[in-house]
Amino acid sequence: MEEKRQDGFQIATVIVVVLIAMTCMAMLLIFINPQIAINPFKPPAVGFQSLALATPTQAGGFALPPTWTPTSTNTPTPTETPTFTPTPTLTPTTTNTPTITPTPTPTRPSPTPTRRVTNTPLPPPPTAIPPQFPYRTVVQACKHSGSTFIEGTVYSSSAGGYESNVRVALGSAPGGGDIYYVTSGTQGKNPGYYIHVINGSGAAPGNYFVWIADSSGKPLSDPNAGRVTTNNKGPDDPSACWNGIVDFVKR
Repeated sequence: MEEKRQDGFQIATVIVVVLIAMTCMAMLLIFINPQIAINPFKPPAVGFQSLALATPTQAGGFALPPTWTPTSTNTPTPTETPTFTPTPTLTPTTTNTPTITPTPTPTRPSPTPTRRVTNTPLPPPPTAIPPQFPYRTVVQACKHSGSTFIEGTVYSSSAGGYESNVRVALGSAPGGGDIYYVTSGTQGKNPGYYIHVINGSGAAPGNYFVWIADSSGKPLSDPNAGRVTTNNKGPDDPSACWNGIVDFVKR
């Protein structure tokens, strides 16, 4: 009898525990969703706006307090987030690889064959060309004087001996023009002296030529070499030329 009573208490305990668990579960569901079907006291479905817009009625002579209207708040402007721009990466340039130039191998030069020297006979010395004229012209100087004339001496050799009876020509051109002759040794001073007076009382500027000539008038000295250019410059001028001195030397 006692055992049956204890079994009944245990069954009752289990039932109570199950009911408690179910009650807790129902309360949890109602807490999460008050509109659940098992909630016998569901809250009214009227929203906040309907209550706020309801028009109050006067009752008992007093007015409802004014409804608070929320003020609009400034919506913050979104701030631009700086975007990171990647820096371009430099592409490495190719480097020219130096090429190795092979060093030329020095080669030994081939020996040059030695030429045999052949004895060549020397040519004969050139034949001496005889001078064209037998007399050499030597222009000594030209200086100032009271008259215009050309004088000089004829030498028989370079040793210095005088030679007389030699015709000395004077012309206005080399070997031509108006020609005048005098004979050496006939005009004083020495046996080889000669003189051609162009102007006995003053200057006679011009070009004059003297040379040695034979009896037929053929030049025996170079007429161009005996050129004398006279002028009318004063005695203080070192370039004055009134008195020309021209000698002739027999070769």
